[in-house]
Amino acid sequence: MKKTLLAAALLAGFATAGVAQAETSVTLYGIVDTGYGYQNYKYDRNGIDATSKTSGLRSGTVNGNRFGLKGSEDLGDGLRAIFQLEQGFDLGNGQGSSGRQFHRQAFVGLSSDNWGTFTMGRQYSAGVMVGDLIVNGWNMGDADKVFGAYGYANRIDNSFKYVTPDLSGFKAAFLYGSGGNDTINRDEGAGVIVNSERDSRVSVGLMYANGPISAGASYDRQGNTANEDAITNWTVNAGYDFEVVKLSLAYGRDRYGKLGWAGGAGEYVDLGANNPVLSNDFKSNNYHVGLSAPIGGGTLYAGWGYSTSNLDDSDKWGDDAGNISTYQLNYFYPLSKRTGVYTYATYGKNLGYVKDLKGTEAGIGLNHKF
Repeated sequence: MKKTLLAAALLAGFATAGVAQAETSVTLYGIVDTGYGYQNYKYDRNGIDATSKTSGLRSGTVNGNRFGLKGSEDLGDGLRAIFQLEQGFDLGNGQGSSGRQFHRQAFVGLSSDNWGTFTMGRQYSAGVMVGDLIVNGWNMGDADKVFGAYGYANRIDNSFKYVTPDLSGFKAAFLYGSGGNDTINRDEGAGVIVNSERDSRVSVGLMYANGPISAGASYDRQGNTANEDAITNWTVNAGYDFEVVKLSLAYGRDRYGKLGWAGGAGEYVDLGANNPVLSNDFKSNNYHVGLSAPIGGGTLYAGWGYSTSNLDDSDKWGDDAGNISTYQLNYFYPLSKRTGVYTYATYGKNLGYVKDLKGTEAGIGLNHKF
């Protein structure tokens, strides 16, 4: 009898362990993307003749190379504990993309189909989520070369984020980044002056995706310790899938700077001391048009990005400022659900708002997800 009870207890224990294992999952995932690329950037103005030409292996064209861990534990009643840790790297030399261990994403939180998802850590802003609704280009042809809030550099440290559940295609996101306190102590005569500055981030977004229609709007505000005015950005976009072609349109406006911008002049050519920086009272208007169509088993994309600014005012850069324009064609052909090949060509002018700073890019590559 005792042996029978012991065997039953062991079987129950194994069954319980099996259930627990089924309710908890940890996934290793990643993207490896590389190929051959050519880039040529040139600036010839005001006595400066700067050129940057590169060719060879290019890493992370369609997607940034990365690996990560993400997990979920079922807590019952539709509630789950979740986490994600993600690191980027350069496939060409194996080096990490940052000195941080998990610089792309690092967060933990709770998720429910009925109540939404709440996470804490380093994570993407609501503006990035809204930007993901548009059909987009790569490298210099990416919308983040003219838009601030769409840039994937908008990963917010020390942030709290809530995303509502999907309600008939509608979803909202709210993020607050607590920033950090910079405290300066300095002795002035008999006393000590303590100056604490706060660099917080607020990001909200509303998204709709249902059938052929998509639309979104976002607002981002970043406290700026260098200026009295906070950097702000708002965007709106819309898209429609006509089946033969998918169209995306976007408009946005930046004020007092560009958040997470990946399109500064220093991204292309080092102009040294002559490299201009954005003015404190900077403002810009940004535009994007993207078209994609299924052709030959793959997807052909054509895109245009454009941004105007007030940098051409006489009290700023004047005649040395220009409006950014980028044009791109690319084609992605899937070999399987996880692997594809691609090619692209891009042209841009007045990059970083620097008049006559021009660039061309072209390349082919292989993209694999695991």
